[in-house]
Amino acid sequence: MRKLPSALAFLAFLALALSWSLGTPLLSAADEPEVVTKAAASVRGEFSGKETVVTSPSWESKYATPDFIEVTYQLPHSLVEAIAKLDPQCYSFQEAVTATCTASANSANARQAGTSATSHMDYFPLYYLLVGWPSLFIGGSHAIYAMRMVSAVITALLLSAAFTTSIRRRGAAALGMLAAATPAAIYYGAVVNPSGLEISSAILAWASFLSLVRAEPGASGMRRDRILFGISAALLIVTRPLGPLWLAIIVAVVLATTSGGVRERIRRVLRGPGVRPVVAVLALALLAAGVWDLTQNTMGIIPHTNPQYTYSKGIYISLAQTPGYFAEMLGAIGWNDVPVPTFTNLFWYGVIAAFVLLALVLGSRRERLVLLALTALVPLLPLAFEAYAAASYGTGWQGRYTLPLAVGVPILSAEILVRRLCGTAWGPVPKALASILGGTIALAYLCQVWWAWRRYAQGIFGGGLGHTVPVHAHWTPPIGWPAVLALALFGCATLPLVLWRSSDATAAAVAEVALGAGTDACTAAATGLATVLAASGVAEEGDEHRGTATHPMLAAAYWPLTDRITPTGRDPAHGVGRITTEVRAVATSVDRRGVSLR
Repeated sequence: MRKLPSALAFLAFLALALSWSLGTPLLSAADEPEVVTKAAASVRGEFSGKETVVTSPSWESKYATPDFIEVTYQLPHSLVEAIAKLDPQCYSFQEAVTATCTASANSANARQAGTSATSHMDYFPLYYLLVGWPSLFIGGSHAIYAMRMVSAVITALLLSAAFTTSIRRRGAAALGMLAAATPAAIYYGAVVNPSGLEISSAILAWASFLSLVRAEPGASGMRRDRILFGISAALLIVTRPLGPLWLAIIVAVVLATTSGGVRERIRRVLRGPGVRPVVAVLALALLAAGVWDLTQNTMGIIPHTNPQYTYSKGIYISLAQTPGYFAEMLGAIGWNDVPVPTFTNLFWYGVIAAFVLLALVLGSRRERLVLLALTALVPLLPLAFEAYAAASYGTGWQGRYTLPLAVGVPILSAEILVRRLCGTAWGPVPKALASILGGTIALAYLCQVWWAWRRYAQGIFGGGLGHTVPVHAHWTPPIGWPAVLALALFGCATLPLVLWRSSDATAAAVAEVALGAGTDACTAAATGLATVLAASGVAEEGDEHRGTATHPMLAAAYWPLTDRITPTGRDPAHGVGRITTEVRAVATSVDRRGVSLR
């Protein structure tokens, strides 16, 4: 029973990822042709090849990428032919054109394909080795599908680990992780692109480090959290050059929102079994990534100073592109040419805004400041990069580059919200959050999926707008549209259901702590409950009457608890005995329902 939520979460995320892997045309993702080439070359031991400088004459006037290096690799003919045949140039950035255009547009190039292909990708080779190995046994387009499915499995493993980690520690806080797993995050993990591994690793790093730091000393699952954090942090470090920066921000933000002094917070993380292997792995990852980034041209760009580019122009360009960054972080997939439907934009960012606002209301002063700083950093970091670095590297920032940082906003705010709210008002609150917000995220996700499929199957602004589901379409995936749709529906239905069933974990955790600590600890916790509620703004400290609630929407959950602590006209100690009995009753009820805490 304990392993069932983990298995269901993995199958759900795998279904969502495979719906992208099999439901979008091959090589239709940003940089996918070049990443496929690099991955196939890396598993064959080709980490370098013949270099050719490609010039961009108009890069200064357009502030585009300056000269860059293309490396030629020797690959099997069937794979080179498939890359030429599936080249997406005929439909990229043309929303009315479907992927069927490749049959005629690329026929000449496919006939001339030899045994060499080019790529300017040169990131640390781990990702390419992880996804490229199927090309050693499979040829042609089937090899690319196999690479996508391997990437989908890795993504599902990382995301399901983050999901179950959040559930295990604080039930409904996993809603933040679901909000972080945007359609774009899962999409890039389902195609052949290292951004997917970077984003999924960052989500798991946020979730596991939060769980590790928030856990009480000696709590169950801390060793597992350390292992998961070590794996995710190492992957984050080596996947792309900004990984060490993202990891430093994750650690700093989580520690900054934790109570106690700085030394105590660090000691809490470094205390316990399994610390030394994790530290050793992270040190090795930092060393390997540092050596690679310093000795290789990871972006393949030859920097040139642009005399027409100024800091003020850079800030202006970045500000103008900021709405596009947010769309790309949510679901502007492909070559950023699939627009995000209004429904998905409003509801997805509406859920995240609700998390942030409620966390700002209920969180402590320190938590509010850190959450505000993290939220502000999401749009400010691209602005700073474009203002200072784009003069030499061009204006090439994309929303997916910010996602490893941005996913921390819903994860942290949901954790603060659920810890402050559901830690006192256990019962219907976690399930209400799971039902309403989880269902909203699922519907918004399905809307984006449907819109993207329409774009590739029929063309968004072309003909065939009468079809609500692209069953009869110009372009059809290899397993058919009904099967792809079934995968998406299964994933979107299963994750909220698992969350809903597991949302009693908060109550169980509270009860377990109370019973394990003994009557004195339970009594102290009960006595301080009204003070905690007052600090959170739910009621004025010392008030015992229903009319003084400052948040009427929380009164229904708050007042039954306060009545049990200090019933009107009775001694507080009598109320403490009542709340102790209630906690034990909650534990018994949860145990009978088979809720897993670990």
